Amino acid sequence: MTRSEDEIMKAIDEATRDIAVPEALRPQAIEELLEAAQAEERVQVHERVQAQEHSPSAAARRASSGWRRRALPWGIAACFVLLAGAGLVAGRALPPSNGAGENAASAGLGAADDDSEAPTADPDTPIDSRITAAESYDQVRHCFETYAAEQERLSASNGGAIVFDEAPAAKDMAVPESADAAGSSAQSARSGSTASAVPTADHSDTNVRTEGVDEADIVKTDGEHLFILQDSATEIAVVDATDDAMRKVGSIVASDQGQIAEFYVRDGKAFVLANVSLVRTDEDGTEVYGGSEMRLETFDVTDARNPKSLGLVSQSGWYQSSRLVDGYLYLFSTYAVPYALEEDDIEPFIPRVAGQAVACQDIYLPPLASANQYLVIASINVDDPTQTVDQKAVLSDSNSQYVSAGNIYVYENARSFMPLARSGEADDQGRITVRKIAYHDGKLEGVAQAKVSGTLNDSFSIDEHEGMLRLVTTLSSWDAEGAQTTSTNEVHVLDENLEEVGSITGLAEDERVYSARFFGDTAYFVTFRETDPLYTVDLSDPANPQIIGSLKIPGFSEYLHPYGEGRLLGIGMDVDEESGVTNGMKVTMFDVSDPADVQEADTFVIEGAYGSDVFSDYRAALVSVERNIIGFSGYADRETYYVFDYDDGEGLDQIMAEEVNGGTWVGTRGVFIDDTFYVVKGNAVESYRIGTYEKVDDVLL
Repeated sequence: MTRSEDEIMKAIDEATRDIAVPEALRPQAIEELLEAAQAEERVQVHERVQAQEHSPSAAARRASSGWRRRALPWGIAACFVLLAGAGLVAGRALPPSNGAGENAASAGLGAADDDSEAPTADPDTPIDSRITAAESYDQVRHCFETYAAEQERLSASNGGAIVFDEAPAAKDMAVPESADAAGSSAQSARSGSTASAVPTADHSDTNVRTEGVDEADIVKTDGEHLFILQDSATEIAVVDATDDAMRKVGSIVASDQGQIAEFYVRDGKAFVLANVSLVRTDEDGTEVYGGSEMRLETFDVTDARNPKSLGLVSQSGWYQSSRLVDGYLYLFSTYAVPYALEEDDIEPFIPRVAGQAVACQDIYLPPLASANQYLVIASINVDDPTQTVDQKAVLSDSNSQYVSAGNIYVYENARSFMPLARSGEADDQGRITVRKIAYHDGKLEGVAQAKVSGTLNDSFSIDEHEGMLRLVTTLSSWDAEGAQTTSTNEVHVLDENLEEVGSITGLAEDERVYSARFFGDTAYFVTFRETDPLYTVDLSDPANPQIIGSLKIPGFSEYLHPYGEGRLLGIGMDVDEESGVTNGMKVTMFDVSDPADVQEADTFVIEGAYGSDVFSDYRAALVSVERNIIGFSGYADRETYYVFDYDDGEGLDQIMAEEVNGGTWVGTRGVFIDDTFYVVKGNAVESYRIGTYEKVDDVLL
């Protein structure tokens, strides 16, 4: 710091020394504000549905999961500006509270001069079908500089106003794609690439997106213990569940104050995935936030009372997701360059895996000219979990992923608002870029890339089967104010090289996809405006996909799940056809034994409930056909855990509705071991006897 800068800082300090920070701007108050906003969001779920007027241009219509322009509410923006200013005066930058904050930092890269001609990043530009690896770090840096130049031009076109991109819907975030839980063996065989983890005879497992591809979660069981992420995010509590009297017997604690995101428990080991903020000290002794890294720390839990760390491995960025397949862990993190670059400063904008910079030939360039972040992918053999097997870094503007049994599909929903910024008009229907990366025994290899019109609702709208990639997309147009004017939907079929071989266009005008599910050669997807059309698509001839049926009922299904042979479960919202008012959540069982003639077998409406975590995180559902259990939590006056069963003759029956305890941000999970059902939320565990669902025990951790 120069002398003049030091004098300025002292003057600011003197001038503000006696100014009290308003209580409303203290960290605890801001945290409470954000928590209240989250609660408000839940309450507004049904209001957003009610606001969907008969006109397709209703601005309140739920936006599709791609990127949209959105102004930051001035009150919250002011709070963050003041807090950021406080952090800077203190000489320490404030780390982001989540991955989104880190992504925003990437705009700090130096932009080209105003008169420079940086290559355009227009999403309408055709792309090469081959994935291109970088030949030098200069190519990589150019992508960041192009992004910064585009953002600068966009800002200038809007009169200097800051334009925020709206992040993808929760379904598209690290969050994880949705699930099939336990289906019959016949259904699993018919489902092909989509199925969920079938529970063993004595305990349930995490609901997963793809059969045989395990996923991490916030609650796990080995059949004898419950492993539960605590509200502090620094501890996983171990609860003995071998008898009716539950008791905490141990803890797994992350090293270096790591913030645990989720974990696996497998074969006497716990694989713990955590984020760690990196802080460096400047020459003048000032501590500066230097980004984050995610760490995989492995623990021996053969003695659950005394877990022992076996070591860790790290990679740059914020943890996004992971998969465990055939003894190999595949880790995904989002890395954004944390601060502006000096002219010849290369190190900060190259991610690291296991302490080593990713080689330029392992960095995949984006299909278009610009990028503002990486998706870092690393693989680890679970038998040697402190060493990496392979790694790739995928340059992108945003990213989500769908993982099939043999390929990772990195997809981006993209919209260009340059026409809007320049002319005040926009007719941008979006496009998806998809990159295919093959994986096997820990080895990763880029295969192909493609661009498809529209945007994806979530990972259930993209599916691989017998080498073919199928997508259900929504195309939306927007006016100059950012309100949706029209929408339509499409089905696309791509071959192994991501070349399109078949499509259906012009589906369900003025509606958009709310949920989708693929089962082998058949796909089902739900759109919504005033009623819930469930469409059936025959994909047996990839070159000629056909809509073979549709069923319209009030409301919409946010989540679809197979329930044995010829049955499809839907969880969503019930909506009055005339008034558009939501009546509550609904659970529907569809008879899909004849895909061309789908019938509503039964529907149960949970009156007063206005939403569920299942809508944004499929792992929150517990569905077991073997045990005839459908479990999930919903929000009414209080969060409540519901359990249903289903009989072809009697229909759906609500057999449990118990308030969820545990004041925590950690999500709610249902787990069963033998004849006991557990409702788990952070520091509270409650157990019930399967069959009667009478309370057995509870414990506060």
